[in-house]
Amino acid sequence: MIYYEENSGFVSIWIAHFKNDEQLNHYLATVYQREDETDEEFSKKLEQLFLPQNQHRACEVEIKELYDEFYNQFEYDFGLTFDEDFCEAVCYESSSINLHQLINDDFSYSEQFKERFISMVGNELSTPYNTIILLYGVDYDGQISTVNHDTCQIDFIGKIDFDDERG
Repeated sequence: MIYYEENSGFVSIWIAHFKNDEQLNHYLATVYQREDETDEEFSKKLEQLFLPQNQHRACEVEIKELYDEFYNQFEYDFGLTFDEDFCEAVCYESSSINLHQLINDDFSYSEQFKERFISMVGNELSTPYNTIILLYGVDYDGQISTVNHDTCQIDFIGKIDFDDERG
């Protein structure tokens, strides 16, 4: 069971700390089996992705079935799938504990949800972050809230219906 529903009015939001844009883009990128790569070589990459400690996750079997000729680390980590056209992410040079600074006005639709989202979750973060990831059209349930890697920690902080006119 993948942990989200497609819902065009929602944006789901994660924060993290990455070294740079390159590291962030690598984490978010979908990796496809190369033409010169054998099935066995690609299977070895997948073995590294599917961690033994995750074998009991409800989404594990479903995601394994999806990953035949491609994979995506972010999707695997949080048990979801997304259309890359509806993902916006930025890795800033400096970190901040101020969510208002991370969700700036350069994001699509941010003027429609930023203030309500910040009032819902609070502006001050517990630790400094330099990265924000927005997935539009994803109503993520937060089943997996934090993922740790050697180089970064990614935290799901919430979702909001930005089409909701109730304010």
